[in-house]
Amino acid sequence: MAATATRGGELGALSARGVVNALVAAGFQAPNAVDTTAQECPASGCEQSVVTDTVRVKSFGTTARAQNFAAARDLFQLETIVVEFAPPLSEQDRARYRAELEVLVR
Repeated sequence: MAATATRGGELGALSARGVVNALVAAGFQAPNAVDTTAQECPASGCEQSVVTDTVRVKSFGTTARAQNFAAARDLFQLETIVVEFAPPLSEQDRARYRAELEVLVR
């Protein structure tokens, strides 16, 4: 998957880049986005990885791969997307992001 692709995987769902773009478009903070696909995906099995100051988003080719990766690390997962929140984000902010992600990904 190209680093700029916004959709992919078994569901044609939003990719990591697509999720970050959609969060920003919805008014959420996701500054300083960096594509980390080359560094992170070989080890994690993801198709695309984007890190920002607020979230780290990985997209996987299948929901099963995303579930396996997220469960082993206790991370937030929706369909083919796994999200890790930056430590400075409050639980209230994390809840806001999770609610928006539910809308964006489904």
